[in-house]
Amino acid sequence: MEVIFKFFFFIYISFSCLSSYSNSIENLDFTSDTTKSTKILMIGNSFTFYWNLPQVLESMFVKSNKNIEVDQITIGGSDLKKHWNLHLENNYPIKKYNYIVLNDHSTNPLLNIDTCAKYLNLFINYSKANNAIPLVYGTWEYPYLQNVSKSRKHNTMELLDSLSKLNSAVYVPVGNAFSYIEKNNPEIKLYMDDNKHPSPNATYLSACVFYSIITNESPIGLPRRFEGENIDGKKIYYIITERITAPLFQKVAFKIIKGLKKY
Repeated sequence: MEVIFKFFFFIYISFSCLSSYSNSIENLDFTSDTTKSTKILMIGNSFTFYWNLPQVLESMFVKSNKNIEVDQITIGGSDLKKHWNLHLENNYPIKKYNYIVLNDHSTNPLLNIDTCAKYLNLFINYSKANNAIPLVYGTWEYPYLQNVSKSRKHNTMELLDSLSKLNSAVYVPVGNAFSYIEKNNPEIKLYMDDNKHPSPNATYLSACVFYSIITNESPIGLPRRFEGENIDGKKIYYIITERITAPLFQKVAFKIIKGLKKY
């Protein structure tokens, strides 16, 4: 059975990767009813919580007068298998949420595709059974993964996009936005010193992509910095993005969501 699944999956992926990821969001309306609170749960690891991505995304919604709340359940270095095994029904109140963002470990699509496919499928089906729309976080290929994918037929983004299509989930092309910036604006730093985790600029780019796909609107005009309070009630900045970089990222995010660029 496992061999048959692998054969089917790679036949499927060979064809699905020929089409634009924009097909993943075709005919889906993410416009929220402003009179009713919409809730998003982000399940993942440090690629989700680095530089306060959930808080930045929620702040973007607030600034655009959208009643959308963003929560997170994150564990550094974890994958979806670990999250699934942590007593899902008791610790993950998916029934409370309208959208579930799924962030698998960054290496799994290229190095552990069977586990990636299995637990994405389990989470997606569980989300749908609880009337939530699943979104697959299309993470980026940092330098190490870029080297790995050179010897593969498909890169991380293509694999996650195809798994999204296979499970009728929504692919969020953050990694595609990273690829665009790396190709067209290589002077912009997207990674921390470990060459893996996102810089503040990169987290802002990620938030713009999520904002665009959830609202189906352009993030152009949103502030470049967002503030909140820490657990002691003191004012902090969730993120500060460079003055020139913010409008560029806003344009790139919306362009990618609309499928005007293909990578």
